[in-house]
Amino acid sequence: MDVHVLPRRQTPAAELPAAPAPPRPQRHVGDLVRVGLGLAVLGTGFLIARRGEISLVERDLFRLVNDLPTLLLPVIWLVMQMGNVVAVPTLAAGAALAGRFRLARDLAISGGLAYVAADLVKGVVQRERPIGLPVGDVLNEQVTGLGFISGHSAVAGALATAAAPYLARRPRRVVWALAWTVGLARIHVGAHLPLDVVGGIAAGWAIGSLVHWVLGVPRWDPPVARVAALLDRFGLPVADLQPARVAALSSHPFTGTVEGRPVFVKVLDPDRYERDWLFRVFRWVAVRDVKDADALAPLGQQAEHEAVAALTARQRGARVPAVLLARGDDRGAVVVQERLAGRPLDELTPAELTPELLGRVWEQVALLRRARIAHHDLVASSVLVDGDGQPWLLDFGNAEVGAGAEALAGDVAELLASLAGTTDVPVLVSAAVSALGAEAVADALPGLTPLARSAATRHQLHRRGTGLAELRAAVRAELDLPHPDRPGTLVAGTPARLAAIGSAVVVFVGLTLIAGPTGVFESVERGGWRWLGGALAFAVLGRAAMAAAVLVSVERRIALGRAFGATMSSDCASVLRGRPGGRQVASRFLEDAGVPPATAERATVRAARGAALGSALVAVAALVLGLVEGRLSQWQAPQSSLPVVLVGAGALLLVVLGQLLTRHGVRSAPGPRVLGRQAPHPPGSAPEAVRWVALTGWSAAGIALEGAALAAALHAVGADVPLLASTAVYAVLRLLWVLVPELSLPGAGEVLLLLALTSLGAPLADACAAVLLYRLLAFWLPVAGGALVIRSARHHAVR
Repeated sequence: MDVHVLPRRQTPAAELPAAPAPPRPQRHVGDLVRVGLGLAVLGTGFLIARRGEISLVERDLFRLVNDLPTLLLPVIWLVMQMGNVVAVPTLAAGAALAGRFRLARDLAISGGLAYVAADLVKGVVQRERPIGLPVGDVLNEQVTGLGFISGHSAVAGALATAAAPYLARRPRRVVWALAWTVGLARIHVGAHLPLDVVGGIAAGWAIGSLVHWVLGVPRWDPPVARVAALLDRFGLPVADLQPARVAALSSHPFTGTVEGRPVFVKVLDPDRYERDWLFRVFRWVAVRDVKDADALAPLGQQAEHEAVAALTARQRGARVPAVLLARGDDRGAVVVQERLAGRPLDELTPAELTPELLGRVWEQVALLRRARIAHHDLVASSVLVDGDGQPWLLDFGNAEVGAGAEALAGDVAELLASLAGTTDVPVLVSAAVSALGAEAVADALPGLTPLARSAATRHQLHRRGTGLAELRAAVRAELDLPHPDRPGTLVAGTPARLAAIGSAVVVFVGLTLIAGPTGVFESVERGGWRWLGGALAFAVLGRAAMAAAVLVSVERRIALGRAFGATMSSDCASVLRGRPGGRQVASRFLEDAGVPPATAERATVRAARGAALGSALVAVAALVLGLVEGRLSQWQAPQSSLPVVLVGAGALLLVVLGQLLTRHGVRSAPGPRVLGRQAPHPPGSAPEAVRWVALTGWSAAGIALEGAALAAALHAVGADVPLLASTAVYAVLRLLWVLVPELSLPGAGEVLLLLALTSLGAPLADACAAVLLYRLLAFWLPVAGGALVIRSARHHAVR
């Protein structure tokens, strides 16, 4: 049967219906990113609005808009009605009458939820409208009530978000311009302040994005007539044009003929999800995986990028279908190639995947490597086998010309993992070594780990019931590499987990009872929510700085999200298994991300030493400044030291008991088995001295931010402790925790902090509330997050 040049992540043609099915709604991770960003903006505005004050900047912005001439007030009033709650059923009914029922549904749900949410937020914040605040003369003095957030802006933002996926790019820009115009109109008529409008738009954005995530969004489907007209305009008329019987995520495939010659037409999606800059930023931060460097480029440039990579590979000897056209503009772009008869590798049976065929496949990969072309999506479905048994390489949309060694090794690892389970693994590895050489396959070995491979390949391996352990073992056996002599990763059993939970209960309940529940709760209420938000922000930034220190310590490029996962999983493992277990889990997590074992172990040691140096640096600086300014001269005996110590000892005893049970348990899970040799320093890596300076700097910044989080927690409960004093004490304790990690465990960490703060003059109730808040944000939540990370890594670890 005929199989055409297929887009990436395609579904085999044999599994598709004879006629193209209606496009199904799609759910995108980027919508959750929008929800998070919208809530972050809303939360920041919430904390500012709760102060009950107005900043000079906000007042000036209000005056700038409110003082505009009133000549356009009728037009502004008309536009402003788009944020009225009546606009929700009106627009939804109009969409339904036009036959756009999904659009009508999304408009109704998003607009209604935004209206309700705005009322709820107003009731909590209790911020007045401009007429009740010192902003000067207000244009419309009849607008009274509560201001934050703007209900009109929330509804307009939700409606614009709900409608965006159903519109082309230009109409989408128009509806968003109208949404912001609604907000400006509310400022002009004196109904709201700028912060009210920004908070309302953010709330509507988050609500509309959440609706898209839950219900899905439609996918653009180009009509055949439009594609034919586009090809005619570009000078390549295609006869018998019809949708291809293949599925693709980022393009729309068609088939046809040009002068009797079968061709495959790939129509690039003008609004493909990879073009979303929010999604790209998220992917880069989370997993450092943004494959198409031209995804934000104009459509024509994307088409030309794919054509240049394919033509370059073809010119260098690789079997790649001929490119007949690659052209595009703002209205669309196409790539036309010759259509081949054959089947992709993932449709062949194990008997058909003979050693000779596999050898020919790896020979094509070797040609790409010699040409320094990284395919970046070299999976089994990207290789087509024609009727003569010759493999052809397809889909160069993500390819990189002049690629580095790491990218080329990633191609080898991806294809090995993609073919694992479809044929005999030793035969597969032997064919790769014969065609590529031992060094090329050895370089790909660190990438044969779960987090280093694409989600599609991991899903494929799970579906086949195969794993990467056998593949890694076959590579080591073929290359005669020693098996890493490392113990399996101990799995924390139920007793250890229950002990950790019990220690948390003892700490929070015990210290609250000692200080008095009423006093603790009154301390939190007295200080204000904005300082609590600041403590959370500083804790997150401090964790980000410590993750950046891990990045500096690794001699390989990994994502910040992976470093975050390493730090949190290390915290969790340290609670469950002690210091050695924490470092071992952090090292294993880095290995799963594709870092060689020697590099991962070296990175964990460096990170620990960098934390010690950073703590010492911050402690010395804070102590010197504190002594100079006299902030550390008033020490006193801590309050209620004996009960506090007893509570801490009880919590610490539970944790230690859980660790002992884990260390002497018999349950174990095999850890990742990757290449044990020491990886060379990558080209362009920083010198060792520069690395240590950066490592110490990031660690010091992280510890200073953690100290700021503690200071913000103290302010949140109204404790009067000088900033330099609390920072100096925290830095000293942080250094002590690095040198003696057992002192940072549940119970010991809280007790030391509590005794230090009461020694600085903080009342017991205030100090207790501050310690519990800080440890919840900076310790317990990361530990809980680390448990989820370890569980997720264990789920993705295809063994």
